[in-house]
Amino acid sequence: MARHATIAWVIRYQPLFAMLRVPVILNPASGPDQPTLKILNRAFNAAQQDWELFLTRKAGDAARLAEELYLAGEKLIAVCGGDGTVKEVASALAGRAVNLAILPGGTGNALARDLGIPIDLAAAVALVCGPHKIRPVDMGRLGERLFILRVSLGLETEILRSAGRDLKDQLGLLAYPLSAWQSVARVPFTHYTLTIDGQTMTIVGVQCTVANSAQMGVGGLNLAQGANVSDGLLDVIVLTHVAWDSLAAIAASNLLGQDTGVEVQHWSGREIRIEAEPPQDVAIGGEIVAQTPVTISVWPSALNLVVPK
Repeated sequence: MARHATIAWVIRYQPLFAMLRVPVILNPASGPDQPTLKILNRAFNAAQQDWELFLTRKAGDAARLAEELYLAGEKLIAVCGGDGTVKEVASALAGRAVNLAILPGGTGNALARDLGIPIDLAAAVALVCGPHKIRPVDMGRLGERLFILRVSLGLETEILRSAGRDLKDQLGLLAYPLSAWQSVARVPFTHYTLTIDGQTMTIVGVQCTVANSAQMGVGGLNLAQGANVSDGLLDVIVLTHVAWDSLAAIAASNLLGQDTGVEVQHWSGREIRIEAEPPQDVAIGGEIVAQTPVTISVWPSALNLVVPK
């Protein structure tokens, strides 16, 4: 879920040798404590690039600003914030003829890591202002809600819910492993019935994830291998149990570039229905949005994102 400060205004910077402007939607409450405005200003000035800043102050502002900028005729819109803010802007721009640039400003920055976008803010600005390419990126749909990373049930939902703003401000990326350690004991085994493109199977596990991106945003680790945000498919990943050996298996799979062991079961498809016993909360980015049973589908090439060549 995106975080927000209590101030909102628009600031315009224009260096001497201005080109076309880049509108930047910024969530000033996202991510680590750093001089974000100073970094952005220096980076855009170094590129001799005109830019305009739009600050958010509450939930929904990022989507509203993205909508207004698109309707005003902008062909490229940048968003600076965490994955929650990126998801909000992406949901507003899905299916529209506009390019989206990510300036990573969050704690995990999972989508930026998946796409190879520099995590360093100044380097990300240089990418937007310099040579780059446009990559079509899928989104997922759960009812009327869109997501760009994943939908989670079970352990990951508890981890994201436990890693609140105060903990992330205090510990940064260490908030996630700490929350995982605290969450393990209270996550029950669940019987999942999965119907993937019409094929039904059952499996017992502690976590079920439907992922557009399997990037975890921590140490560059992926929950499973082979997930691709541009393949027109969603990845269904079930963690059958959680202990140090299963976490080690995930680490090993990242080292080898392929899934290992039975701790992580992995399928892919275009439409997925999930039933759970006992019923489970379903979350997007730590926000509970539904309860099982749910049906989730892919929206292929919903977005056009700025990425490295």
